Amino acid sequence: MEDETVIVKSKGSPKAGRGPVRPDDVTQEVPTVAPARRSRLVRITRALAVTSVVGLIVGGIGVLVTLTVLARDLPEIDSLADYQPHQATTVMDPDGNVVARFAKERRTLVPIDQVPDIMLESVVAAEDATFWTHEGLDYFGIARCAVKNTLAGRKVCGGSTITQQTVKTFFLTPEKSMARKLKEMILATRLEQALSKRDILYLYLNQIYYGHGAYGVQEASRTYFGRNVDELTVEQAALLAGLPQAPSSLDPYKHPDRALKRRAYVLRRLLELEKIDQATHDAAVAAPLDLDWDRDDSNWLENSHYAAYVRAILEDRFGEEQTLSGGLKVYTGVQAQWQKTAEEAVQAGLRALDKRQGWRGPLLHLEADELKAVRARLTERRAQVGDKRKTGEITIWDLSPVERLPRPLPAERVAQAARFPRFAMERIYAGVVVESSDSAQEAVVDLGGVQVHLPLRTGLSWARAFSVTKWTRRPRTPSEVVTVGDVVLVRPTAEKSAGHYIGVLEQLPKAEAALVAIDPHTREVRALVGGYGMGAGRFNRAVQARRQAGSTFKPFVYGAAFEHLGYTPVTKCLDAPRVYYDEWLGKTWKPQNYGKKFDGEITLRTALTLSKNICSVELIDKLKPDAVLDLARRAGIKSNLPRNLTLALGSGDVTPLEMTNAYATLASGGLRADPVFIRKIVDPAGKVLYEDNETPEQTVAPDLTYLITSLMQSVVEDGTAQRVKVLERPVAGKTGTTNEARNAWFVGFTPDLVAGVWVGFDNNDPLGPSETGGRAAIPIWLDFMQAATQGAPVNDFVAPANVVFATVDPKTGKLAAPESDGAVVEPFISGTEPTEFATGAEPPDEFMLDEYE
Repeated sequence: MEDETVIVKSKGSPKAGRGPVRPDDVTQEVPTVAPARRSRLVRITRALAVTSVVGLIVGGIGVLVTLTVLARDLPEIDSLADYQPHQATTVMDPDGNVVARFAKERRTLVPIDQVPDIMLESVVAAEDATFWTHEGLDYFGIARCAVKNTLAGRKVCGGSTITQQTVKTFFLTPEKSMARKLKEMILATRLEQALSKRDILYLYLNQIYYGHGAYGVQEASRTYFGRNVDELTVEQAALLAGLPQAPSSLDPYKHPDRALKRRAYVLRRLLELEKIDQATHDAAVAAPLDLDWDRDDSNWLENSHYAAYVRAILEDRFGEEQTLSGGLKVYTGVQAQWQKTAEEAVQAGLRALDKRQGWRGPLLHLEADELKAVRARLTERRAQVGDKRKTGEITIWDLSPVERLPRPLPAERVAQAARFPRFAMERIYAGVVVESSDSAQEAVVDLGGVQVHLPLRTGLSWARAFSVTKWTRRPRTPSEVVTVGDVVLVRPTAEKSAGHYIGVLEQLPKAEAALVAIDPHTREVRALVGGYGMGAGRFNRAVQARRQAGSTFKPFVYGAAFEHLGYTPVTKCLDAPRVYYDEWLGKTWKPQNYGKKFDGEITLRTALTLSKNICSVELIDKLKPDAVLDLARRAGIKSNLPRNLTLALGSGDVTPLEMTNAYATLASGGLRADPVFIRKIVDPAGKVLYEDNETPEQTVAPDLTYLITSLMQSVVEDGTAQRVKVLERPVAGKTGTTNEARNAWFVGFTPDLVAGVWVGFDNNDPLGPSETGGRAAIPIWLDFMQAATQGAPVNDFVAPANVVFATVDPKTGKLAAPESDGAVVEPFISGTEPTEFATGAEPPDEFMLDEYE
């Protein structure tokens, strides 16, 4: 059947000659649908409608089932009411002061009432403007971001509320999937029902990551500004609020331009939301970043070798997880001020040694165009950071980090690596040489806020051509040392005029050192330095480096002779060249004294005082190595030592820690115990997990340790360690220098503190022909001990009951009248004292041995 056609007539018809034909003047034919065709269309339409409805119902059921399944496995939101994040392990000194923290997430919880309103409003402005009114989800925001992302073809907007971010941080994995997003939305609505808005902000602000290892707003405040969160200014709050979006790319230390742009956005949002006025906004936008570039200075102990070793002990005992997240309280023996003094002493001693070896050149050289670009960029960045002259401080640039960067180094990378600390005297900074004048006899180094002048005579004269094997001449002009464009280290020492300082050229030492300080009575390690610089993750020479002990081992040889041969301090030894047959090595050996100087017949006291090698070998040849090894073991040396005659000269490898602890056995009267780093460990519930209850064992007789100590006092008074006498208190100790000066040692002690210092190259290269324990190690030891003993009582070494004293003739070792020329008072283990008088000496009436307690 054909379709019908309906004829529709318009209101008028066209007339000839009266213009164009109008549409409404035309008769139109409108097709109509035949009844059968109309019926078919209705059926199709109904089918589609039914299908759509069924689809919607099925889809809705599917979504409902999906949400039900997803919701079934979601955690209970109520658990957040008892928010307990990973707890850091705190390390304390003997007085209970926190000196370090170990944490997987460095976080300090802060109550919401201590967070200033401007910080709360900044977070809301930056992350979720409708936070105070929505119920967990911002539907308009989600839609807006969906449109933006579609138009951009990539994700440019998130749409997540603060509530969503909070539940994602606590409960969900970082995977990007529809299932995770749905879970996030479910949990967000639940969280809004369970907690107040301020409670949600409390969770968010304490949990979120801000960069540089800082979790939570309190740690972020300390990390970036060196202050507590309740002290934040408007501009500081705005900066922190903008960081969680991308902590790495917005890092103000590395990317100040991006950080300032993000901060400006947050401040603009605060203004738009009427949380700040226009004047406050403008002042905050114009404010410099004012970052805490000196933050590492406040964390120096946490980054020390001591703390690193304590952490290693904890991880070995409890594992990494409990160490970093278990909230342990660890009580140690460290004395914070002594630790700082020890690190400063090691650094100063190594720099002095390094200067004696010569100048190795600048950290980097910039050509003229590079220099101009770098200085311009540094000036720009310094302005962003802010000059702190208004508080009496000066912000400078410091290019020290370029030393660790790979070469070649583009100019922009040089400027980006810079630090911007507060200027301080006697600190070491890297700057750019902008003048090297032979006529003025000085070089000038620019640090941005100040310039440091390096006079040839006082600041550059040490910088001779580098050599550890020979002495090269000193420079005659500044241009022999540095040229314009050199990046060098300087240490300002005195003010010259406003903005100008006198200083000294410096360089990072290649040699290394270790220092250990132990209380001989408790065996607690008071300070430990394992090298130049920070200790975290680095080789700890104090406990890991095994190096030849040299002459610091000789006291155990002399002690074994006193113990097994009945020798005394006045027993004679022939200091003369001799060939020995070493049956343990199966070959002959002709030892030499340092400097190849021989003194003939001398007492054992003189022999140790002057560190005579021949006498030490003579003693071990008579004793045999096993007797010496036995005494060393009883003192606490655990390393494998050679069983041959070379042991007498310290050929065995030991760590600075075990050698210092062995001397602590001597200082304590023969009581052996392991060194104590950790005194007690307590868990968060107060349960004691570990406590040091070791009882020292009497392994060496007190009278024997007193004789050894007495001989080592002579080393300080008359021998190779006379520089130590400036300490002006009783000190016993022994220097040590191994072949070709590959190791330099000094281990010494007062009655109340033992300290050992080792100096050397990690690759065992020689330190130089003039470097000895007395020159390289003693200055470090002395710098530390002068500070550590300042104000302490001056105590003497007390002789035990079994020690007697007698006036003797040192030439013969026999008794002498007290008034005899050259007569000395010597200690003896009771029963070994001389009984005969020297020829020509007549005892006075009722003469007897002097006895002292």
